[in-house]
Amino acid sequence: MKEYLTEEFVTLPIQINGKTRGTIQVSAVVDEAIALAAALDNKNVRKYIGDKDIVKKIYVPGKILNIMISK
Repeated sequence: MKEYLTEEFVTLPIQINGKTRGTIQVSAVVDEAIALAAALDNKNVRKYIGDKDIVKKIYVPGKILNIMISK
């Protein structure tokens, strides 16, 4: 019965420098590398990152991915 209560996919908000810039649908048990790759495939997220360097990534599994970029 418990397997029916867990969600298979989650909507993960993507933040760039603390501001939400998009969302992605990923598996509930995805790791940081796959979540980052999916975020970078998102057209809106890619627009904000552009050619800037990623300084830091904060990933909370199943909750949020925050990408800090250089200005």
